[in-house]
Amino acid sequence: GGKGGAKGKGGPNLPPMVKMTIAGFADGGRIPAANTCAAGQGVPSPAISWTAGPAGTMSYALILHDPDPVLAGSATNDVLHWAIFDIPGDATSLPAGVPNTADLPSGAKQPNNIAGQPGYFGPCPPAGHGDHHYTFEIYALSAKLGLPAGTSRADLMAAMNGKVLSKGVYIGMFGQQ
Repeated sequence: GGKGGAKGKGGPNLPPMVKMTIAGFADGGRIPAANTCAAGQGVPSPAISWTAGPAGTMSYALILHDPDPVLAGSATNDVLHWAIFDIPGDATSLPAGVPNTADLPSGAKQPNNIAGQPGYFGPCPPAGHGDHHYTFEIYALSAKLGLPAGTSRADLMAAMNGKVLSKGVYIGMFGQQ
C-alpha cells in the first residue's frame, strides 16, 4: 500500500476516457505543416473524431493549447490556440476547416484564441524554440454551457467544473528551426 496504482482498493473510480483521432498525425506525432503557421496565416483546423462520451453527455468542449511557453511569469497561463464549446452531445467529430466564426450553425461557440480571433490558430512557436507539445483536450459534459462566444478561457473552464463526465487528450508536436 501507499505506492499508488490503487489496484481496486479504494482508489478513485475514474470514468472511461474519450479516445480522439486527429487526421494527419498520430498521438504524440508531428502536426502536419498544413495545419501550422509554416503554411502561412489562416490555416485550417484538422479533422478530429472521438468516441462517444458516456450516457448523459449533452455537449462537448474542445481546447487546443500550448503549455510550453511561460507567459508573464505565470504557472497556469499558457497559449490558447482554439476553444470550441457547446458542440452537440451526439457529435463524434469536427470536420477539417471549421469556420473561424464565433457562432457555428450547430450552436457551438468559439471564443477568441491567443490572436484575439474566434476559431483555430495554428501552432506557431518561435523559431529556434524547439518542439512544443500542442495539447488537444475533448471534454464530454453533462450540460450545454450556454456561455456567450466572447467568454474567456478562465470562465469556460470554470463553467465546465462539475459537468465533466469524461475527457480525452491528444498531443501534437511542432517546432520551427
